[in-house]
Amino acid sequence: MKEQTGETDGEHFARHWLTIQPSLFSFIEDEIGELDENQRLFIRLAESVELGRIAAKYGWCGNGRRPSSRLAMFKLLLMKHVWNFPTTKAALAEVRRAPSMRRLCGWESQSDIPSDSTMSRAFGDFAADGTASSLFAAFVKKVTKGRLVIHRSIDSTEIDARERAATRDEKSAAAELAAVRAAADAGAADYNALALQKGRDAETNLSLLPTLCDWGCKRNSKGKTQFWRGYKLHVAVADGDFPLAACLTSASVHDSRAAMPLMQMADGAAVSLYDLADAAYDAKEIREFSVSSGHVPIIDANPRRGASSPDDRGERLVRIPSAERVRFRNRSGVERVNGHLHDAHGGRTVRVRGHAKVLLHLMLGLLVIAVEQSAKMLC
Repeated sequence: MKEQTGETDGEHFARHWLTIQPSLFSFIEDEIGELDENQRLFIRLAESVELGRIAAKYGWCGNGRRPSSRLAMFKLLLMKHVWNFPTTKAALAEVRRAPSMRRLCGWESQSDIPSDSTMSRAFGDFAADGTASSLFAAFVKKVTKGRLVIHRSIDSTEIDARERAATRDEKSAAAELAAVRAAADAGAADYNALALQKGRDAETNLSLLPTLCDWGCKRNSKGKTQFWRGYKLHVAVADGDFPLAACLTSASVHDSRAAMPLMQMADGAAVSLYDLADAAYDAKEIREFSVSSGHVPIIDANPRRGASSPDDRGERLVRIPSAERVRFRNRSGVERVNGHLHDAHGGRTVRVRGHAKVLLHLMLGLLVIAVEQSAKMLC
């Protein structure tokens, strides 16, 4: 059908969803009653994301006692982020209270709802398998395949964590291991980290980024330095506030160190023209990498760097040309996504510990935002 109509995958997905949405909502309302906005978003989420992967991976093998449905438990985690429940325990309490919520997850009776400890074990399995990250990547590709993204913006946001910061010895050991691996690639102990990133793939670059919980600092809009303990989430966003890729690092990691791995991940998700970033990403290596990828970098100049060479001096003084400054305004999309994640989809309610579990928690929120924004973007 797509070959006959000349549709892209994204256009086919949009037409298919717009066709089935009215009848699907009507059918569900006949079963559980009138749907509110959150319930409609949850249904779009459950129908748009390839949740069948979970059923296939965690399905009952036929031996022993039939386990609790992992698919239903994953739906509960999605529900937690749609309604912005502060904890999984609160989401479970709401599901036990409201039959309509229980049935949306797939449990017919209260006796089917798992205990807190069962949900905790399932969460650990999902985190270890990278379930949310793989579902997010698959959904983004389905929406963006065959579509051209004009502006791609990157930025980071602080993530407060409820765990102790890594000790100096723990951080030193992790840094030493990463340095040895990076030096082996360069053939020397002294190397330029950003320059080496250009020659590696995304998976290798991501593996060399620190991921321990530690302390981070940044200047806020009022010029004051603020500190937090936890992590830093780096996000790439397309026009329409649609998230393309994300990675999680230690809070102390400078934004520039995550730029190229993030851009590599986003390149695998969609074809784009312009890379927009603030002054934290003002580095020669990042600009060169953007150009080598076929993009036009529009990166604000960092006044603290000064004019490092005669070639740079003119660019530093002019900063962003007026024609590109209009395009640079689109960078606000990544800030809106970060703010929306914090305010409405779990960014401020990280209760789990450890990099893998915190990443799962945040990717669930980004998955909700991706589905939420795709409805607006595709329509």
